[in-house]
Amino acid sequence: MTMAHSGWGVRFFDNDGWKDLLIAQGHDLDNHRPELPQPAHREPMPLARNTGRGFVDVSAQSGNIFRQGWVSRGMAMGDLDNDGRLDAVVTTNDGKIHVLHNETVTRNHWMLLKLVGHNSNRDAIGAEVKLVTASGPQYATVSTASSYLSASDKRVHFGLGQESFAQRIEIRWPSGIRQTLKDIPVDQVLQIDEPVTPSSPAKP
Repeated sequence: MTMAHSGWGVRFFDNDGWKDLLIAQGHDLDNHRPELPQPAHREPMPLARNTGRGFVDVSAQSGNIFRQGWVSRGMAMGDLDNDGRLDAVVTTNDGKIHVLHNETVTRNHWMLLKLVGHNSNRDAIGAEVKLVTASGPQYATVSTASSYLSASDKRVHFGLGQESFAQRIEIRWPSGIRQTLKDIPVDQVLQIDEPVTPSSPAKP
């Protein structure tokens, strides 16, 4: 984005295979002067939908919560109720914590992967995941980082649109071990444990 904003948390997320964008923002100074070009102290959270050809601001039609000005700071995202739709928790400088529970009505499919390391670190931080469907590949890295002083769900979420199964999941664990799973049903929280013995030789 090239507009004047003060971003403190940025996260890509989706359910249709095209990753949308949510931003937590708010200027650090409370003496902002409206005639100056810098962002306001309190700013609404932008929500941008990925159309596959670019991003479109859909904040205005996504609820009052996206039209309110906040001094947002921390933003953590995760599937709080394991229904396949990512939720967000946002802290503000003036005290309130906001829980944005995702209640979007959708028939899109999804998959949530909980990776457990054995040779690697237990949380599998740094593991690289490739998920392939008939629509093509998607990629993710296991991480909790997404915002200022916040930790998001370490589980990896994939939005799969109308795809009814994942043809293949490929994982490169931090230890260098590579693991492949095939023909995996969708709409589930799936735990994947790192194999003690590599399923294929590690490559640089």
